[in-house]
Parts: sequence; structure tokens; C-alpha cells
Amino acid sequence: MVDVDWTGEAVVALRTAMKRSRYEFARLVGVTPRTVVLWENGRTTRMHAASRRLLDRVVSDADAIVLARFERAIAAGRASTVDSEGADPASDTHIQLGREIGLDKEVEDDDVRRRELLACLGAGLAGQAVDLVASEPEKMLATLDAGSISARRLGFLEQSAEVLGTRVVQVPPHELLQAGLEQFRMVRGCLSERQATHQQVRLVRTAGRLANVVGEILFNEGYFGPARMWYATAIHAAQDIGDRFSEDIALAGLAYLPTYSDKPKEVLQLLDGRLAENPSYGPAAAWLWGMAARAHASLGQASEFARCIARSAAALENVGPEDLPVGIFSFRPEKLAFYQAIGFSRLGRAEETAEAATRAIALYDPSETMEPALVRFEHATALLAAGEVDEACSIATKAITNSRTYVGLTVTKRAKQFDSALGGLRTRAVAEWRQQAHTVIASAGATV
Repeated sequence: MVDVDWTGEAVVALRTAMKRSRYEFARLVGVTPRTVVLWENGRTTRMHAASRRLLDRVVSDADAIVLARFERAIAAGRASTVDSEGADPASDTHIQLGREIGLDKEVEDDDVRRRELLACLGAGLAGQAVDLVASEPEKMLATLDAGSISARRLGFLEQSAEVLGTRVVQVPPHELLQAGLEQFRMVRGCLSERQATHQQVRLVRTAGRLANVVGEILFNEGYFGPARMWYATAIHAAQDIGDRFSEDIALAGLAYLPTYSDKPKEVLQLLDGRLAENPSYGPAAAWLWGMAARAHASLGQASEFARCIARSAAALENVGPEDLPVGIFSFRPEKLAFYQAIGFSRLGRAEETAEAATRAIALYDPSETMEPALVRFEHATALLAAGEVDEACSIATKAITNSRTYVGLTVTKRAKQFDSALGGLRTRAVAEWRQQAHTVIASAGATV
């Protein structure tokens, strides 16, 4: 097979040889349709290494007939380039091919789909944030190749990402969305100017972490589709520089989506490949094992829950406090206790739930806005199962009335579950809980 210099012309030639629409080709390669459009139109002038690998894989998997068509198109393109030196730019091969396969129409269709996405998001997000949510992941994939950046500025960008990763659990997440998007755009702009290798690696890592922050914000605001896109961008960036820790952190974040969609089997399918490699040390590994433990508990698999929780705890052994910062780039002992409480609660083990919840609350930084509230709901649920209705309602009420609690997607969902578990109880404590819950959650724009 001929060597492929992945240009826009080569991408068009491969897609044409495979007789695929742009949308079908994008799904096959594993990128967004708009990324394919950017490749084919030549708006990304230097193909990123990870993108080249994706395209190489498609070629290696193609059958002989497709390969023959592709090789003929590549050879013809090279001959055309030699013959057309000095020719009118309007006769450029990839533009001709683009017109032949209706690329202009496909771009138009893609823009329509993009406008539909923006319309869906527009109800909950304001101003420039809407457009940035939809466009930045694709621009990142199209311009990861990229000049010179000062050590001071690079350090500032890295520190900003770390600060956002901490602050996102301490304030209502949506308050940080604009800052996260602006920082991401700034880093992506630096990447579009080719940096020295060591600087490029640090920038890609920073971009991935910022993508993880945006994914976390969008998840907590209930925008699962865009959140998935941002988490995937974080994973892609980490894979590009071989940063397994950041990749695992982003994978754990991505696992939130099926977790809070009540799809534990999908959680396990998402994590199984990585866990089969037996990650055994550090907070990222602990987080992955913890997410798997939650899923097993939701499926009633007590022995698997215990195994995964034990693996999570073992991964945190001998990890110093300097490697366990508050925020989304770590997995701390309090989070492990929280996951234990969740698992015990799902398995109907009320006493162990209460013990784990009490331990978690004692460890949590009180400035965190969501997880302490979620722990209290697990404790309240355990008390309710033990028949202590008044105490259960009291703790559940504290979960949503604490001045630091952000009543977003996760807290609202847990409040609904607790309210449902109360069933038809008509005690004074239940009435007071429901009055408080409806008032607080309604003011946050949701309903119980």
C-alpha cells in the first residue's frame, strides 16, 4: 500500500473509496462529523498524530477493493499536484472532490444539527457559553497540532486548571463554566502555534484537565450529551501524551453519566477494559474501582462490591496527602467512605451505611457543595430502612438546607429518591421534610 500523507485530499479520497457519507465516516473513525468537514476542507493544516492513527487504523481494516480505489485516488492526486503547479486555485483537487460528493450540502446539514444542539442548550445556558460548549471540543481535535509560550504563562495556565478543578466542588458549578471555557480556548489557541515538545505535552495535559472541568460542570447541570463530548476530549488529550492518570480521572468522570442514568451495567462495560489491566495504585485507580463498586452494589452483587471497594482502598494506601488535593482530580478517603455508604445502602445494610456515612461526613471539607449532602441522603436512607423516620427526615432536610449545598442534578435526584422511599407516610417529620424539600428545590428550578 502507498504511504499516506494525511491531508484533506487524502481524507476525501478514503471516504469516497469507502462510499460513506461524512456522518457514517465520522462514526467509523471515531470523531465528530464536523471534524471530518474541517479535515476535508483543509481548515486544519497539520493533521494531529492521534488523528493520523485513527485514519491509519481505518485503512488497515479496509478490504482489498476499498484499498485499491483509495490507492488509485492517492496516486491520481499526486499526479494532479505535479501537473497543476501554477494552476488556478479553484481547480484544487479536494475542492473538486468535495463538490462531487456534495460536501457543501453536508456542511450545511451539519450546521443545522449544530444549531439544534445550541437551541437545546440555550434554555439553560446563556450567551457565549452556549456556542463554546458546542464548538470547542471539535476545534480542539482540529487544532491539537500546533510557536512559543513563556514558562510563566504556561505555569499560569496549568495553575488555573488546578484551581478550577478544586473550585468546581466548592461553588455552584455553573458559576465556573464561562471561566473554564475561556481558559480552554486560550490553551487551545496556544496549541495551534506549534510549541516545543515538552511545552506541547504540558499544554495538552492542561487542555485535557480543563475539558474535564467543563464536563463536570455540564454533568452537574444535567447536560449529559455535551458532558460526554467534553469528557471524551479529556480522554483523547490524555491518551495523546500518554498520561494514564489524567485518562483514568476523565474515565471516572465519564462513568458518572451512566451511573446517574441508573445504568450500572453500562458503567461496568465502560470500566471493564481498564480494570482488566488491574490498576493498583493512586487516586485515579481508586476512583475507577470505587465507581465499579457502586455499579455492582446497584446490581445487588455484594461480593463484587466488597472486592472492588477493597481494591479502591488498597489503591489509596501509601498515597501521601500532597497527592490527594480537594477537587475532581483526585479521590480522597472521604469519597471512598461515601462510595461505601452508597453500596451498603443499595444492598440494604443499614447499620454499615450509617457507619460509612458518619465517617465520610467527618472527613469531608465542609466547603464542598454536593457530596456531603449526598452522604447525608445515604445516611437518611439507612435510618429510614431501620424505621427511624424522624431522624431520617431531619438528616435529609439538613442535606438540602445547608447554606453550602448546591441543589443541582445529583442532589435533586437523591432528594427525589428519598422522598419516594417515604411512600405514604404521613408523620409530622415527613410533612416538614416535604415542605422544606419542595421549597428549596423549587427555588433551584427543579421539582421533587
